Amino acid sequence: MVKVYSMPDCPWCKKAKAYLNTKGIDYIDINVEKDIAGRKELLEISKEQNIPTININGNIIVGFDKDKIDEYLNL
Repeated sequence: MVKVYSMPDCPWCKKAKAYLNTKGIDYIDINVEKDIAGRKELLEISKEQNIPTININGNIIVGFDKDKIDEYLNL
């Protein structure tokens, strides 16, 4: 399962989601600006509030890192 913790106006969040889309990866987009439970979950998994944060099967990526995304997705 892939989750992307993001905000609508975040350019790096948009890039991360666009990259996942180009790879055909389904993901859950959690808008931490409006989703309080999602924001709490973000803090629990990453201990910080940086976005985008991507959770790929329990592997956490803070920021948009194509190499890590590919590694964790086995691409």
